[in-house]
Amino acid sequence: MHFVYVDDSGDENRACFSALIIPAKHWREALDHLMEARRWMAYCDGIYMAVELHSTDWLAGKGRIAKRPISKERRASLYNFFLSAIARLPDAQLINACVEKGHKDRAFEYLLNRIQRNMAETDSSCVLFCDEGKNYDNLKRRLGIHNYIKSKYGGWQQGSVAKNIPADRIIEDIVYRESKRSAFIQAADACAYALLRRERPLASKTALGLDQSFFILDKIMVKKAYASDPYGIIR
Repeated sequence: MHFVYVDDSGDENRACFSALIIPAKHWREALDHLMEARRWMAYCDGIYMAVELHSTDWLAGKGRIAKRPISKERRASLYNFFLSAIARLPDAQLINACVEKGHKDRAFEYLLNRIQRNMAETDSSCVLFCDEGKNYDNLKRRLGIHNYIKSKYGGWQQGSVAKNIPADRIIEDIVYRESKRSAFIQAADACAYALLRRERPLASKTALGLDQSFFILDKIMVKKAYASDPYGIIR
């Protein structure tokens, strides 16, 4: 059994998704690991434990996150530290997708299919958690019944071009959580933002090294998720 946390980050041109996969047997250990990272941030810089680490606002210098002002440079360092904590989560996996903004639903569909395949490969199942304010219920329910996949070799053994492979390893409806109340949704958001800054670098953020932050997550990337990309980013 696994828990999968999905969030997205984007701009006017790109939409990036990250799915952070946590084995249920390691869930408590993983949560303690993220909380220990937050406690270290509180000890070293006075970052409030209750503050949401929403990457876009955090790295834009928004919000009162500590008793004293925290520079953008220091915020970037703390963000990279948080990414390194995510990369050390026990047996965690990370699946990423990046598409043109108008194709967000298609990206989410691709993501669900890759999650389904991962679960099938390990004979497991999962529950999916997403940030509040989004709704993919109809898409998820449809894929659970009708999910025709084209063969990359031109046809399946039965001779058909497409085969119905329901996403039955993703059980129940999607659970929507308020991001400020979920350390794992915040972690997925941090991963998605790192992907966005790699795909769509901004001079102001590149000056802080944020165009390279994505590579901190290399250890947990599912690189076979998309063979045409060296980091497995689904496109």
